[in-house]
Parts: sequence; C-alpha cells; structure tokens
Amino acid sequence: TAAIDDTACIDTAPFREQTYHSRITLHALSPAQGSDLVAGILDASDIPPSVREAVTRRAEGNPLFVEELTRTLLESGILERDERGVRLVRPLDESTIPGTIQGIIMGRIDRLPADCKLALQVASVIGREFSARLVERVAGMEEAVTATLGELRAVELIYQKAAHSELAYMFKHALTHDVAYESLLRQRRRALHRKAGEVIEELYSDRLPEFYESLAWHYVQGEHWAGALTYLLPAADKARALYAYPRAIAHCALAVQILDEHGGPEQTRTDALERIGDLQSLMGEVEAAN
Repeated sequence: TAAIDDTACIDTAPFREQTYHSRITLHALSPAQGSDLVAGILDASDIPPSVREAVTRRAEGNPLFVEELTRTLLESGILERDERGVRLVRPLDESTIPGTIQGIIMGRIDRLPADCKLALQVASVIGREFSARLVERVAGMEEAVTATLGELRAVELIYQKAAHSELAYMFKHALTHDVAYESLLRQRRRALHRKAGEVIEELYSDRLPEFYESLAWHYVQGEHWAGALTYLLPAADKARALYAYPRAIAHCALAVQILDEHGGPEQTRTDALERIGDLQSLMGEVEAAN
C-alpha cells in the first residue's frame, strides 16, 4: 500500500536544520481553553459544569478529542438543548464514554442512519477527498446521495470542498476517514475498491491519466491484480515526468512483487525492471541500476 501512497516517499521535514526554518510546538489546550471550545461547539454558554469538567479531563487538552466527545454527548442523548443552553438528560457516567478518540468517532459513525453510514464508508474507500458522483455510483445510492452527504456535512464529519466542476467533499479529519475505513470488513473493502476502480474507468474514460495512481491503488487494495498491473507502470511514468523518482520506483517494484506472487505477463516484468534501472541511474545509483 505504501508503495503507491503519495506521502510514502516524502522525507519528514528535510529542511529542519536550516536557519530559515522555525519550529512551532503545539501545546495541549488548558482546561479553560477546553471549556471554551466545548461552549463554542455547543453554541451555548449555559452548560453544566460537570460536562465541561468531564470533557476537558477526558480529552487531556486534545482539541479533536474535545470536539468529538462533545458531539458524542449531544448525539447520544446525554445532553439536550433547551431555551437556556444545554442540560444533562441523564447522569454523566464516564463508563459510557469511550476511552479513545477512535472509539468516540466509531460510536458517532454507528449512530448514523444506515444510508449515511454506508455513504461515509464508501467515501472512506474512495479516499480522503471524494466526489458525490463517485459515492453515488459505488454505493448504488442513485439520487439520494446529495441529501445523504448533506447530512454528514451537517454533523461535521465531512466538508464540502468544491462544486464548480462536480460536487466534491473531504473528510474533516484524517482520523475520521481511517476509522470509517477500518469499520468495513476486509472482504467488503476489497469489493468496494474493485467497484471504485471500475466506476472511475467508466466515468473518466476520457481523462484516465489523471487517475492512474488512484486506479492502481484501488485495484491493489481490491486484489484485482490484472487491473493493478494495467495502471502501475503508467503511474510510474507519470511520477517520473514529475521527477518523483522514488515514487516511480515504488510503483514499478510493486508491479514486480505482484508478478512474483500472482503471475502475469513476463514482458511487464521486463518493462518494470528496465524502468527501475533507468530511474536508479537518474538518481545516481549506478551500481544498483546496473
């Protein structure tokens, strides 16, 4: 998977020792700041002190934890809005609050209506950013997708990103994407990745080069090896054109690995190895290239 992840070949802060680079350390929120964040999320000032204290204590200064935990208390019915602000509907039992941010997000996903949960899971397979049209076709939701994604946006699990060419969204937090993705059984994920690849090929047949990396990734994750081999080398050529040599090598190496484990055209292996040697030569790794 890492072989075709755009971030896999990016060094971590390669300029960290330079004089023009400033390091900014993000500190945890103070209890007062956490309490203010709770009030802002609930859009209320009259909040039971026990709620403010419980949220800030459990979150330990993590703003994402504060946000998700606060929304969980509201969505699960522990908190309820009234004319003055919010009130506790039932005692705040800490045993009912998940101890991790992943558990809290998973709880929010589980409480979604079935169509919203399906849309969110399908979107997580497509990627951190996704179009309404792709979700509609992969999930088979037909015309209900816009309203469903609107509901997910209303509870702030996703954001609308663009609408000029086609309606597009992104997950509000990478962690939300990861939790939604991991909530799918592996067999279901595999089938959805294959479906996503097929839909992309159909919808964007007139501009497939834009989607070489995505198609390769979906078919690798879907264990559709012939499909993966179709797009890995074009993805490598595209990366080479952008001077992303390590990424291009990774695409080629993954193609060779698939051929070793699952078989396929010998010519594809030859093409992949020739590309790897050429790319290593461009990177000055002459011995490895030879």
